Amino acid sequence: MKRMFGVIVVILMLYIAFQAVYSYTVGRQTNLYNIVIDEDEYQVKEVFTARHKSENRSEVDRNNYYYEISNDNTILFSFKIVGNYVGVTKFLKDLIIYKGTNYICMYPIFKDEAEPMDVICNNQGKLYLYGALKGQKADLDAYVLSLKASGYHHPSWDAPNLGTKPIDNFHLYINNITSDQNLVVWQYKGFHRITDRGEKFFTLISKDKYEPVLTTMVNQYYVIPDYADSYKFTRMFITNLISGSMDTLNLGTSIAYDSFIQGVVDNKIYLIDRNNKRQYTIDIYKKETEVTGDENNDTKYYNNGKWEKRTIYEVIDNNLVFDVEQDIPNNLKALKPMYVDAVGGETDGYYYLYIKENNNISVYRVDKQNTNIMTLLFKINAVKNIRYASGDIYFISNETLYMYRSSLGLKPLIKYSEFIFNKSNLYNVYVNK
Repeated sequence: MKRMFGVIVVILMLYIAFQAVYSYTVGRQTNLYNIVIDEDEYQVKEVFTARHKSENRSEVDRNNYYYEISNDNTILFSFKIVGNYVGVTKFLKDLIIYKGTNYICMYPIFKDEAEPMDVICNNQGKLYLYGALKGQKADLDAYVLSLKASGYHHPSWDAPNLGTKPIDNFHLYINNITSDQNLVVWQYKGFHRITDRGEKFFTLISKDKYEPVLTTMVNQYYVIPDYADSYKFTRMFITNLISGSMDTLNLGTSIAYDSFIQGVVDNKIYLIDRNNKRQYTIDIYKKETEVTGDENNDTKYYNNGKWEKRTIYEVIDNNLVFDVEQDIPNNLKALKPMYVDAVGGETDGYYYLYIKENNNISVYRVDKQNTNIMTLLFKINAVKNIRYASGDIYFISNETLYMYRSSLGLKPLIKYSEFIFNKSNLYNVYVNK
């Protein structure tokens, strides 16, 4: 009997230990604790989430810590770090606080290595990154200089490196290309593949094509029709942007250029040929092309995670692309942004708002874990052709392609006059995971 009791105790202890370990690898934990700085007590709400599975999203959320820092029960700061974190309790070790006129700023110190963070400032209830305030307040600039002198660093604190390398008729900000980026720039007869290791031009056609509207990405594969013919194409070029290798997919049919891409689902491209009134499903992995809708058979329509049917006429008349519901909160819609996008999952994701303010566009980030707090990331005079990749924002402003990354700040990547005149698909990007 004693032996059986001992076995039960051991099993129970193993179960408790397993639950403790599992809770740090899958699930969510909330810790509340205080940090005292110069006799001021700051309350910390720390939410660690690991491998959360959001509804209608194929990928699990990336591990993340979400923080709210309060003083006298008023939230002063909110921020998140995303990465391969394991769930150390009280991961936030300290805060370096600076108080100015009408504003308070902080820089977080963590127990272990974490994603580089910019200084966050609260000015009368609104949050700003220092990168959006740099050069506007002498005392704030001095505070950041003191952080640098103490060994802390964020790339946005440095003077911008605007050295460029000319490539054909555009300029590449070579020092701003990161090791995990794979960029594509279309240029008349083909495209440039750009990485931090170099650049290569792929010539595809003999005559100029100014806007390759049927270009798309399937994971790391850049897919583009063969534009050699005047009205139709019978094959597509598929380039692995990681390796730089190119393959050709023969479609076994002719597809008119007067087509549009509805979306990519399960690594398959869904394309509508307006002229021939057909929906094609193109599987670049299996190298197969299938007619999945025409005048006599309904097309397949992907509606927020569920497949439905639509007639080919309904699709063509309405240019019906696949619907991925954004579910934007009403309090954000009420701000009437020019654009608003939901990116990422329920715990690792954000809403991005682009709001016209004083002849500029202010780009705000709102954490999905608390939609009542907005943080100004940066201001820019124009924004179009916005893309998101692995937590980055990419967009064109006038003649320049920019990237915003939390750990780097706002960086120009490419200056190209064609960005001004052409509307879309002159660039694409894949970020290595």
